[in-house]
Amino acid sequence: MKCIIDLTNAHFDRIDFTEARIIDFYCRQILPSEFDFTVWGATLLLGSNWNHDKNFLLGYEEDMYVSGIGTVKMNGVVSGNIEVYAYDNIKDKQNRSIFVKNQNGSELTYKKHWGKQEFDDMSKEYIWECVITWPYGFCNLKINCKGSVFFEFDVKNLVTVKDYLKNPKLYTFQE
Repeated sequence: MKCIIDLTNAHFDRIDFTEARIIDFYCRQILPSEFDFTVWGATLLLGSNWNHDKNFLLGYEEDMYVSGIGTVKMNGVVSGNIEVYAYDNIKDKQNRSIFVKNQNGSELTYKKHWGKQEFDDMSKEYIWECVITWPYGFCNLKINCKGSVFFEFDVKNLVTVKDYLKNPKLYTFQE
């Protein structure tokens, strides 16, 4: 069963996308006013320790992880920018991804800006800081929007965060 959660304005703190992967992001020349992209994984913050309305997903009383594809849909998009810090194909001694370096030793970064980066009282900045699959790297995506933001996913993909933390390889995105 599909579930759609309103993330507009203050509701954006209902979900944590830190563990998510942006898996389908079409980097257009001009950002349209209606825009969507897909992610794998997001944490729905439903536990008693969170200080926000939890009626957006009834029947759950602990944090849940979406182990599957979800879609972020936005309308009223005004501007945005993305920075991707490219990962290398090798790992360090702790098995962590390392960033690709330029010849001068700086990190290789892809950047794209859409529209004016000025903000007004009618718009809100939404930020995703997570991994993106193409180009593969750490992503800092900021979208400035005057309209609504929704996250859609299938509830059959929900697992408790406790289960996710016990075995993340079972629930994370597999290429």
